[in-house]
Amino acid sequence: MIAQVKEKYPSGPSRLAPAAVTALLTVAATLVMYSTFMFYDDEGYVLFSLKNYATHGGLYRDVYSQYGPFPFVFYSGLQSIGLPLTHNVGRFITLLAWAGTAWGCGVLVAQVTRHIAPRVATITAVFVYLWVMASEPTHPGGLIVLLTTLLAVLGCRWIERDQGLAWARGVAAGVALLLLTKINIGVFAAFSACAWLLLFHQTAWVRRWAPLAVATVGVALPLALMRPLLGTDWVRDFAVTFGGSAIALAVTAGVGATGRVGWRALGTALLVAGVAGAVILGVVAWRGTGGRDLLEGLLLGPLKQPVNFNLRYVWPAGIQGITAVSTAGCLVAWFLRLRQGAAVDTVVAVLRIGAAVGLAVEVARYPMVRPDYFAFGWALPLLWLYVWPLAGVPSARNAARAWLAFLLLGQSLHAFPVPGSQIAWGTVLVVPLAAIGAWESAVWLAKHHGRTRPALLRPAALAAGAGLTAFAAFTGWNFAQVATRYSDGQNLEMPGAERIRLPDNSAALFRLLTQNAVAHGDMLFSLPGTFSFNLWTELPAPTLANVTHWFSLLDADKQQAIIRQLEAHPRACVIVQPGHVRFLAERNLAPKGPLYDFIQREYEPAFAFDDVEFRVRRGRKIRPFLVAEMLTLTPAARAAPDAATTLLRFTFFPLPGRPIASIELSSPVTGKPTLLHRGNARVEVTPVNIRGEARGTAQPSPWPLKPAGPSELSVYYDREKFSPVGQGATIILRDADGQEIGLARLGL
Repeated sequence: MIAQVKEKYPSGPSRLAPAAVTALLTVAATLVMYSTFMFYDDEGYVLFSLKNYATHGGLYRDVYSQYGPFPFVFYSGLQSIGLPLTHNVGRFITLLAWAGTAWGCGVLVAQVTRHIAPRVATITAVFVYLWVMASEPTHPGGLIVLLTTLLAVLGCRWIERDQGLAWARGVAAGVALLLLTKINIGVFAAFSACAWLLLFHQTAWVRRWAPLAVATVGVALPLALMRPLLGTDWVRDFAVTFGGSAIALAVTAGVGATGRVGWRALGTALLVAGVAGAVILGVVAWRGTGGRDLLEGLLLGPLKQPVNFNLRYVWPAGIQGITAVSTAGCLVAWFLRLRQGAAVDTVVAVLRIGAAVGLAVEVARYPMVRPDYFAFGWALPLLWLYVWPLAGVPSARNAARAWLAFLLLGQSLHAFPVPGSQIAWGTVLVVPLAAIGAWESAVWLAKHHGRTRPALLRPAALAAGAGLTAFAAFTGWNFAQVATRYSDGQNLEMPGAERIRLPDNSAALFRLLTQNAVAHGDMLFSLPGTFSFNLWTELPAPTLANVTHWFSLLDADKQQAIIRQLEAHPRACVIVQPGHVRFLAERNLAPKGPLYDFIQREYEPAFAFDDVEFRVRRGRKIRPFLVAEMLTLTPAARAAPDAATTLLRFTFFPLPGRPIASIELSSPVTGKPTLLHRGNARVEVTPVNIRGEARGTAQPSPWPLKPAGPSELSVYYDREKFSPVGQGATIILRDADGQEIGLARLGL
């Protein structure tokens, strides 16, 4: 009967389908990632810190980080073999983590279903579920989600093969790496491992008391973690939801649990974790990190972060009630399992399928919605359903699925205290868990309830396969449509980030900020920290203590050290995002402190675009590059015979060997561009020095324009012949083939 629903896993060319789908989606993910740049720039902060450690050492002593030493050792090793720490390399590593996680989740599903359709659907869903990877390149979250997936895949395989010692060694190594990537994540993984070990211990009395012990710790863990913010509604909801889910999961996993590991496994795990930790800590100690530095960086600093920076998650209405009902349902199922086992299993199987369908619908709605946000709100109360042991399912498979669920439960705490990208990283295992549970439930229902209508089994199986295939195709198509945005805009053309492609106005803004920093500064800082500019300009930050929200995370001594360096460099520049500052203030996280006050007092804007200011020391005047001004000529200033009414003037660095055949003004007002060329505009070129100061007189220049070096262009034309061009417009310099060779912005 099962064979009618569960097809034999295909062999031959058809087994290439998962690899082909993964490859295609990886290409789409690459385009999505390379058409994204987040101005809060955690990417730049992490990359800059990794590069500073690789160059100088002194992690936590000099180089600030919120994260553990493992990513620093890992990326420093990559640099030592010749891979530079650039945006390109960091994004490539993140893409590998993204694709590897999707592939691993597909393997999890294939191990149970032995069918291509659910595997391909899972791979596709995980690519979409982890859409945040495009926004957080190089962030340790990428390593975390890959390590967690490896723990899930290998752990489930070892459990199903009854290799308890292998499970202990592998999990211990993974927990150690997670602990030394972000300490709270390691603690959550350790909780999951200890919970599973107790529930499936070879000693009967340990298994008997394990559900109570695991449930108790499961209730206490979020209370201890979230204690500083338990007065906040969303945090209190989180603690209650997690605690209720832990109780239900402990009770469910204990049903029919068999002994699979013993105390020897625990000893082996502690030994492996100790060795892995000692190697990593030894490397950073050798490179200048002392014991006190490690204590502050690994433990004391992270303990302060929930208060320093936190955001809010909007739970489904009545989540505490939903959790209570679900937990009560679990206890009722446990009570009825001996007398009404078949009925309980049927209800559980149907609910599993319904929950999996709901998740699939949300994933298919991407990019209109965030599927991870939805899943996080509903997954925890429903976890126990996917661990419930349906009659006839092998005990090893139940134990493996319990490991997957406990790993997911622990990692869901990653969303505290910042439920941003952390939601997707912490809950991605919900996708393979739902797929496995739904498939297993469909097979179980067919076996136990298909006898009455056996003729329907084959059509139902075909419909299920067709539905999964349609889901994968539709979801993959939506993801590919997001990737098409790469064809719009312009390459950023920054060192190490040449192929990042953004809309014209953003690319122009980044270029002009970078060029002006190089031309007018010898040191660069930012508020909040956007340290990608330091990587692109190769200008130093004041010290090695750099972090995006430095005003919250750096103590007064570190801020004073930065102030002293800024005071010692009169040419230092500061990039400020007033919009981001307002965003933080609206959430009671307004920047403050001596360094913030110093910047506000001592630096003033030289120019601003899109709510971004380029500031220099108060009283200092600079001639900005790539910032154009548009002037209306008086009748007396108009030269015959062209009768030009308008002067467009800006300073720029020309590309050698790329003559300018036309100048396009992209209007944000009408959307209709103004195209200036030999037929409707005349140009004068003034040579300037590296600071934008004139070093000669203006000379008429024929089209195409061939400036020999840094120059000021004065473009005369009749504005009345074109659509209006508003302030902030993007100016695109094009060659004879219409290709972009330079960008500027019209000043505000």
